[in-house]
Amino acid sequence: MAVAAVPDAGPSRVPAATPDAGPSGATASPQPENPAAASRTFSRLKGSLRPAWFLCDGTNRPRIAVVERDEGGSTVTLTWVEKRKGAPSTQQTHALGQVSPGAGQLYFPLLENGKEVGNLHAVNPGMLPEPERALIPPFVSLQAGGVDLSCRWMLGVRVMGFDGTRGVLVTQEGNGFTYQSFDFSAAAQAKQTRVEGYGQTTPASQTVKGGTEERTSDGSTFTFRNEGYTYVLRAGGEASLEVLKDGRSVQRSDLLAWTYAPPPR
Repeated sequence: MAVAAVPDAGPSRVPAATPDAGPSGATASPQPENPAAASRTFSRLKGSLRPAWFLCDGTNRPRIAVVERDEGGSTVTLTWVEKRKGAPSTQQTHALGQVSPGAGQLYFPLLENGKEVGNLHAVNPGMLPEPERALIPPFVSLQAGGVDLSCRWMLGVRVMGFDGTRGVLVTQEGNGFTYQSFDFSAAAQAKQTRVEGYGQTTPASQTVKGGTEERTSDGSTFTFRNEGYTYVLRAGGEASLEVLKDGRSVQRSDLLAWTYAPPPR
């Protein structure tokens, strides 16, 4: 969790060609139709580190869903996190039905006693303008537990996650990196904006461009500098955000859940 008040680090069975990141938390070779297969998602919301399927950082309401899937692909568990400091997380589990493809869309039905009670909605990467940049699982919305949640999603995402006070995002375009953070305190009033017709986001609390990447044994370290402050986001098998002022650490937090994508090929 964040410490002292300092300048903030930011504002079933499914066919192979689905937006699948492989077995939860595992690294796989990216496939042409599924570049997100190399991404990894983890959660520590239950205390110990666990693999997950994907994150849905809500853009239409102040809520996050961390979605886990069992190894057989027949059950999913959603852990809901309210964007309020200290708010307890809640869980619900559903059977996962057969994927229903549409015109560039994929719907994974959530079942209860054999009846559909919701769905996980993804876009087919092959329908996107730059499919090779769909680096994280392309889930753009979900319906579950009476909640319709739009997910933050865009091309070129290398890291997406959250700690106890903010969401964080690192994107890559060409050789350039951009860091954005999204304060939970502003989430309830944030206005959702579309991203080139296939994804959505909200205005960032802070944006820093021109970062650098250093590859590590299990991921990457991204470093961004802005007005005397340095923001260091480490992601891979573990993930953390650190803020330094004049080389001295003034704030550090472990991410509670995150998705990391290796560099695009």
